[in-house]
Amino acid sequence: MLTESLWIIIIDMVIGTIQWALLLRFAYHIFVPDNSRLFGIRHINKATDPVIRAFGLLTPDFLIQRIRPLWVGFLIVIIRFYMLPTFIGYEVTALQNLSLEALFLTAIASF
Repeated sequence: MLTESLWIIIIDMVIGTIQWALLLRFAYHIFVPDNSRLFGIRHINKATDPVIRAFGLLTPDFLIQRIRPLWVGFLIVIIRFYMLPTFIGYEVTALQNLSLEALFLTAIASF
C-alpha cells in the first residue's frame, strides 16, 4: 500500500509533466510550423490538445493559438505552486522544491 506522501509526489509529477510538455510545445512552435510531420511534435500536440481545450474557459479569446500552450502552462504552474500545496497539505517554498523539478536538479547536480 502506498503512503500518502508518495501519492502526492505522483500527482505532482504527472501535473508537472503536463506543464513542461505545454511549455515545450510553445517553445518549438516558435521555430517549427504547426503542420510539421516530425515524430515527437505530433505526439506532444496530441497529448496537450485535450489539456488546452480543458482550460478553454480560463483562456482569454484575444490570445492567438500559438500562445495558448504558454498560458495554460503558466496556469498549471500556479496550480502546482499555490493550490496543490494548500489542498494536499505539503509545503513548497520555491519552484525547485516541487518534486519533478527537484528530481531534475538532482540529476543535473550528479553530473
